[in-house]
Amino acid sequence: MVDANRTLILPLETPTSDEHERFHRTVEKYQHCRKRAREYCWQNPKQPDDIVTSKSEVEDALYHDLREETDELHANLVQKAIKDVTNAMSAAKKAWKRDERISKPTWDTSEAWVMTYDTRAGTFSKHNARFATAEATVELAYQTPSHLDGTLYDKYVLSTKWELTTSKLAYRDGQYWLHLGVKRALSDQHWTARVNREVSNAPNEDTSRVLGVDLNVKGWTAVTSAGGFHGNADYLNHRRDQYEALRGELQQTGTRSAYLRFHERAGTESAWFDEYAHLVSNAIIEDALDTRSTHIAFEKLKGIRKRMSNLPKYQQWLFGRVQEYTEYKATEHGISVVYVNPKNTSKGCSHTECRTVSDSNRGEKQFECVGCGRSWNADYNAARNIGLRHIFDSLLPASQTCSSGKTTCQLAFISGVLSVTERDVSHVSKEWMSTDKPTALAVGS
Repeated sequence: MVDANRTLILPLETPTSDEHERFHRTVEKYQHCRKRAREYCWQNPKQPDDIVTSKSEVEDALYHDLREETDELHANLVQKAIKDVTNAMSAAKKAWKRDERISKPTWDTSEAWVMTYDTRAGTFSKHNARFATAEATVELAYQTPSHLDGTLYDKYVLSTKWELTTSKLAYRDGQYWLHLGVKRALSDQHWTARVNREVSNAPNEDTSRVLGVDLNVKGWTAVTSAGGFHGNADYLNHRRDQYEALRGELQQTGTRSAYLRFHERAGTESAWFDEYAHLVSNAIIEDALDTRSTHIAFEKLKGIRKRMSNLPKYQQWLFGRVQEYTEYKATEHGISVVYVNPKNTSKGCSHTECRTVSDSNRGEKQFECVGCGRSWNADYNAARNIGLRHIFDSLLPASQTCSSGKTTCQLAFISGVLSVTERDVSHVSKEWMSTDKPTALAVGS
């Protein structure tokens, strides 16, 4: 039995001016908790391990003081503010260990903010939500479409199969939003109902099942071998272009007010991109849980930087953040996150009886193999190859019993899984066959 998790973004009704002020005063106290926790976690670190990432340690050191300093802010809001900080510190620590440049995490709440509410600080129902504030509770109704049939709201919020759980209250551009968390328990029967002839049942203890994930700078941000298409990289680029244009205007202005606005906007944009990375990583985790995967495979970031060299560095940052968030969330479900060499993952055919590599295989977003003629979405093909790369390079060589039936290696697909054996490995070399001459095995994808 595992939990499937979803996040729905719902617009909320506009609160009264008094309610808005209550939220504002609550955010100030929530932000105070973040700042105090940030200073505790980041004490002029000289090496990554100097950064404190333990939520329990920070709570032991600060919780009672923070409750007193905030005039008894709701206990769970204090705890969630601390968790925001330790999550950010954990991401910074991992980035430092990868030799990336980092700085002390900051949160700017001048124009936009986010607070986390669990079911003890917030009450979530089918039509509205109640939020604890520094003063009285505030209740806001969801703004829903006139026709609910077939909508995500109907599928998840109104359904009795899904439980409403920890959520985030967000404010930006004058609008309140609820990032509503829902979950349900999935049994083996749920999995079995979705499978077909190509599929095995939920994995047993001797089975490794891999979900391949391809991250992209155009189209969908993340595509999985299970047929998940998540995020919108094109909108991400558009948003970034708008921010860069505004930054240029403010820098040209050169006034102090422009300088202050620039730094305020930088914090707002950083929070928005961070929230976006969370949503994409949540979707990847959902695919992994839904397919009962034991591993999630990404390309190594160091291997893809060359082909991203002309793109804004924030894309590299985003990919790293998506991977980091996926990694710590996957750990909570006992799923391993692995990284593979990206060589030829986009140019190679993912059909295990073909595996032809050719520059001619891939168009902009469509893959059609010149060897076997099979055709897929290009990013989906790459996601399959990423999963297969981990199976071929790591799982099968480490377990010589796959072909004997004692151990099974599987790739998570749209409708189930594909079992991969040593026979598939011996069919072609790790470098794959190619129809391109003479540079058939050039690095890249």
